[in-house]
Amino acid sequence: MSDRSATVSVREARDGDLQAVAELHVAAFPESVLGQLGVEAVRRNYVWQLHGPHDVTALVAELGGRPVGFLFGGVFRGSTIGFVKSQKFFLAGQVLRHPKVLVDRIGLDRVRLALRLVSSRWSTPAPEVPDAVPRSSFGVLAIAVDPAVQGHGVGRELMASASAAATAEGFEAMHLSVHPDNLQAVSFYESLGWRRTPEEDGGWVGRMRIALESPEPGVATGEDSEAALAQHPLDQTDDRD
Repeated sequence: MSDRSATVSVREARDGDLQAVAELHVAAFPESVLGQLGVEAVRRNYVWQLHGPHDVTALVAELGGRPVGFLFGGVFRGSTIGFVKSQKFFLAGQVLRHPKVLVDRIGLDRVRLALRLVSSRWSTPAPEVPDAVPRSSFGVLAIAVDPAVQGHGVGRELMASASAAATAEGFEAMHLSVHPDNLQAVSFYESLGWRRTPEEDGGWVGRMRIALESPEPGVATGEDSEAALAQHPLDQTDDRD
């Protein structure tokens, strides 16, 4: 049982944190495609996110001196395609070791996406979905909180720190994608002031946005609900790269 009197602290993530980040990802998203490929696959993904050609803000939340959450955000250039291409042989081996991902429809779609990315021509990295992301917007690529520490405000602290970093860097807004069926996460974001971004046809596929000039962005007004908040593009149900 966690100590509810402990204070959450947030700091920049370092290379030495990535094993813990990977373990947190798997704990928060046990059925995700990337998570099913194993902790090492997830760790290698976050190595790419931290050191790839991105303008990244990587944060780790600690409670009682141990990592209990993380957030990766900023402007990403090939967050999915770069990772897949740099780790194509390793990932192919992991798929063979974990064939369960091919049984699940979403998993099969993700593998097909990875194959398209590997076979596509790619030279200069470009921002994720450039037609859908405003230049002045800070993207939250991934955020997760250890399910064992729900109710401590870890997600709120991570989002508040990310909002502060984005504001300091001159961004005017933030955006993210969440699975539409993850009602717990959607409710959490809406309690922070985030709004759903509809598609041209009026539907909603999980895109959300918040203007940083809004009053106290990143401060929750509703109940704390934060076990598994957002997902990596390979864990989404639609193409993000």
